[in-house]
Amino acid sequence: MEGLVVRLQTPWIRRTALVLLALVWAGAAGPAAAWSDLGHRVVADLAYARLTPEAKAQVDALIAQAPAAGEPSCPVASLADASVFPDCVDGIRKYNELRRLHEQAEPFCPAQARGDPCKDGQCVSAALKRALGVLSDPAAPPAAKLYALEQAAHFMADLHQPLDMIDNRDDHGREIRVVLPGSSDRRLNLHDFWNDQVVALAVGSEDLGERWLQPVADAGQRWDEGGVDAWADETVALARSLYQRLPEPPTCGRNPRNPEMLDRSYVMATVPVAREQLAKAAVRLASVLNTAMR
Repeated sequence: MEGLVVRLQTPWIRRTALVLLALVWAGAAGPAAAWSDLGHRVVADLAYARLTPEAKAQVDALIAQAPAAGEPSCPVASLADASVFPDCVDGIRKYNELRRLHEQAEPFCPAQARGDPCKDGQCVSAALKRALGVLSDPAAPPAAKLYALEQAAHFMADLHQPLDMIDNRDDHGREIRVVLPGSSDRRLNLHDFWNDQVVALAVGSEDLGERWLQPVADAGQRWDEGGVDAWADETVALARSLYQRLPEPPTCGRNPRNPEMLDRSYVMATVPVAREQLAKAAVRLASVLNTAMR
C-alpha cells in the first residue's frame, strides 16, 4: 500500500472496479457477507489449482465422504465449500469450539500488550497449526481429516485478513466507524469494510477472482517460506500500517472520536493490498496442503 498508490492495470479492470465501487457505496448499509464467503472461496479455488496431483487426490477423497461425515445444512462438495464451512456452522452448538478461533488479538501497540493473544491456543494461528497436524497424521480417521481440511482452508485466509489479526481495544476495528466516499452512512466499521467492501472491489466475484489473483500469485516471491507464525507476524505488521494510514490514525488503546472519512483514493488503494493478501493465502494454503498430504 506504499503511498496509497492504486495499480489497476487495464482499462477493463479500471472500469470494472469503478462499477464495483459504485455498488459498494450504494450497498454500504446492507448486511455483511464477510471475507469468509467471497474471500475464502477465491483463496480455496486458487489454492486447489496449485495442489500437486497427490494432494488434490487426497482432498477430493476427503470431500467425497463429506455428505456422510459432515453437516447437512452446510454441504461440502469442493475445497471452496470446505473453506466456508466454519462460518456456515456458526450457531450450531456442536461447533461452538470454532467461534474463538477466527481471530488473533495481537496488540496495535506492543508496549501495551495485555496477556497472551493466543491464550490456551484459542487463536487462528494455533488452530491452523492443529488442523495441519491432523492432516499430516496418517493415523487420523477420514472424518477428522475432513474437519481439519475445512479448518485449514478457512483459517489460512483468516490469518491474512489484517483486521482479524490485531486489536487496539477496539474489537478488531469494529469500534472504529468509517464513512465511504459519496455516503453519509456512519454505521460501517473498519473491520467490516475490510471484510466486505474491500474484497468485493479486489475480486469482484468468485468467477473473476481466480483470474485476477492468478498473476498476483505467480509474481509472488518465496511466499511459501516461513511458516504459520511468520505469516501471522507479517499480517500483523500490515494491519498496524493500515491503522496508521487512516485519515485520523488511532493512538494506543484509544479510537478516533469521529468517524474516519475515507476518500476514493484511499478506498481504491486497498485493492492491490487485498489482492496480495488473498493471493498469499492461496499460495500458502496450497503449500501446506501439498506438504501435509504427501
